[in-house]
Amino acid sequence: MIEYGKAVALRSSVRPVVRALWRVVRRDLGTFGSIKVNNFFLFVALIIYGALVSGVKPVASYPFLLLLGFLMLFPLAADPLAKIPRSRLGIWPLDRLQRVLLRAASLAFSPMLWLAAVLILRTSHSAGALPLLAIPLLTHSLARPQWTPLRRLGIFPEMVRNSLRQMFTVLDTWVAILLSVGGTLARVRHIPGAATGMSILVALALSTWTQCLFSLDGRGGVTRYRLLPLAGWRVLLAKDIAFLGLLLLLSLPLDPAASLAFGLMALAVGRYPAVRLRLPVERWRFTSGRVLCGVLQAALGAAAAQHAAAGLPLAAVVYIVSLWLGGRSLFRDSVMRK
Repeated sequence: MIEYGKAVALRSSVRPVVRALWRVVRRDLGTFGSIKVNNFFLFVALIIYGALVSGVKPVASYPFLLLLGFLMLFPLAADPLAKIPRSRLGIWPLDRLQRVLLRAASLAFSPMLWLAAVLILRTSHSAGALPLLAIPLLTHSLARPQWTPLRRLGIFPEMVRNSLRQMFTVLDTWVAILLSVGGTLARVRHIPGAATGMSILVALALSTWTQCLFSLDGRGGVTRYRLLPLAGWRVLLAKDIAFLGLLLLLSLPLDPAASLAFGLMALAVGRYPAVRLRLPVERWRFTSGRVLCGVLQAALGAAAAQHAAAGLPLAAVVYIVSLWLGGRSLFRDSVMRK
């Protein structure tokens, strides 16, 4: 009877924490919906739609869907308990057995475990799903990453390094990196037209970020920039340098002129939402933007990249105008002051 009472007390003390953990997991899964308004995903959706309208299988979209799905596996495998602040988790009045139960509940709530279980039960090649179970072990601290090598690179100003660190915490950047690697391999194999096409895709993968330049700075981000003895256009230029520098580095083995033309046009078109709005962005997720702005970025950026000889100077002029206008309205905008 005493043991039964202890078990009931144990369950009752852990149950509220487990319910809170489940709410955290559900809320976290909802953040993956940002991919619906990501420029690269819209491009893949357009490929699928064109294939279905033509009555054929969307085979051309399979590599891109596989790439997007592969990158989403890692944040899906993050430990749910890592999303709870350590200071709060440490003061909870839980004994060792209760914390073991909480750890078991965290594992049971892992979406990666659900995915692996579905693949094992519903497919004939169940052994292929077993490696998925190892991903949570490799990404145990992904929800709270501590990898900050850019802090030690003194060759960049602090605002540029800060923007680069932010870019490396969104999945768009990793899509662009993998596309750059794939394009380099295709060029080594002398596949015709691969360099320019892959350069455009690399720039397209990063283009949504240009609509969210201040989203990861927090509510007081622009207020902190106002305290600096810098004009608004200089703040924007620091963030643009981080974007264009990374884009240039990824496109060097491909077609840097085409990527820069696309990138400059994407920055110019994305200036309005970047300055006037605060689009929601979560770390280790895909960025989300405005659909109309994304369509204009893709169309104008691709047109400039396809004819880089004339498109690059034109994109540079449009970019300079957008930098001047954006710098004038950055600190004046009432939305950005919130």
